[in-house]
Amino acid sequence: MRMFSKNEDAVSPVIGVILMVAITVILAAVIAAFVFGLGGQQTAAPTASIVAANNPDTSVPDLKIQHKGGDMLKGGEWKISIVPNGQSPVFISSAAGSDLAVGSMILTHNTTSLNTANTNVTNSSVYLPGLTGETWIQGAKYDVKLVHIPSNAMLLDQVIEVR
Repeated sequence: MRMFSKNEDAVSPVIGVILMVAITVILAAVIAAFVFGLGGQQTAAPTASIVAANNPDTSVPDLKIQHKGGDMLKGGEWKISIVPNGQSPVFISSAAGSDLAVGSMILTHNTTSLNTANTNVTNSSVYLPGLTGETWIQGAKYDVKLVHIPSNAMLLDQVIEVR
């Protein structure tokens, strides 16, 4: 009968030691990542409701981008692109002081440039890349994108038909 009996006395201590060493190594790696900054710092994307639409206040074809609610976008921390639908985006960065707060709007026109003189973006104009010297085409579709630069978050990605 003794031939078939197994000696399992040392199995539990060996497995216990292996598990303790593994847990210690994992904890050391996690703590080192936090201490030495290996995880990197991520900038949180702002929460903002941005909409683009035709501007009903004018008789000429143009667009209006409006901040409806949420976090304010600080000047220098956002960029905008308005190109004919299907073209690659061409971004214009906002200037320092061109804050886009709730209620602010950007009115787009044919060949104007981003008004960097204002400390607020309300009713400022945006240059349309790819449309220099051209006029808006009624019935044409334009791709409007607004990006928060620090987080690289797309806050607006909309195709608008100019009326």
